[in-house]
Amino acid sequence: METEIMGIILGAVLPVYPLLFVIYQRIGRYDEIVEEFKQLRTEHEHYKEVHHEH
Repeated sequence: METEIMGIILGAVLPVYPLLFVIYQRIGRYDEIVEEFKQLRTEHEHYKEVHHEH
C-alpha cells in the first residue's frame, strides 16, 4: 500500500521537475537583468548629477 502511494506521488511529481528547473533558470536570468539595470540606473544618476553641476 505504501509503495503504491509512493509510486503515485513520484509519478505525479517527477514530470514536473524539468518545468520547475526551467522556471528557476528564467528567474535567475531575470534577477541578473534586474541587477544589471540597477547598476546602469545608478551610473546614469551619477552622470546626471555630475553633468548638472557644471
